[in-house]
Amino acid sequence: MAISGGESTLNKPWLLQYIKEVKNLNKDDKARVHVDTNGAILTPDYIDALLEKGMTDIGIDVKGLEIETFMKITNLHDKELAKRYFETEWNSVKYIIDNYWGDVFLGLGIPYNPALISLEEVRKIGEKIAKWEPNIQVCALDYRPEFRAKHLIWPTIAEMMKVKEVLDETGLKNAMCQTKGGHIGP
Repeated sequence: MAISGGESTLNKPWLLQYIKEVKNLNKDDKARVHVDTNGAILTPDYIDALLEKGMTDIGIDVKGLEIETFMKITNLHDKELAKRYFETEWNSVKYIIDNYWGDVFLGLGIPYNPALISLEEVRKIGEKIAKWEPNIQVCALDYRPEFRAKHLIWPTIAEMMKVKEVLDETGLKNAMCQTKGGHIGP
């Protein structure tokens, strides 16, 4: 069961209660409860509380390795606010790896569009993640022209195949790419 769309972590009391209720309504030991998030407000105590209530899986999008890239992808203009969210996002990933790896499924998304992030920065992101834990599932997301980003050109399947190649070269063992033609990867 996935909780996704918008940013589900914005309303902490609701999300914690919702996960608790989902777990109460579904007694299957094998049932998975996945939270999809940008990670921007995930503090260690929030992560701990999500797991205590029954979250089994979490997907976090990492939007760049440079603050400027993060600001382009998120369309944030306040550099201090962007820096705080950027650091919280990356710190949440590291916290989960250090404290819960093997107990919770962690998947990372990397929004990719050449107008927003370079292949070299994607490579550096992959290297950082692989250094922490090479077995994390990492999915490059073909960031497409929707909502406020209608000026973007949707990355081609060939471009996303190159992204996959770059991520594989970093030592990541479970890299994949989302494309308009389906997923490429393990």
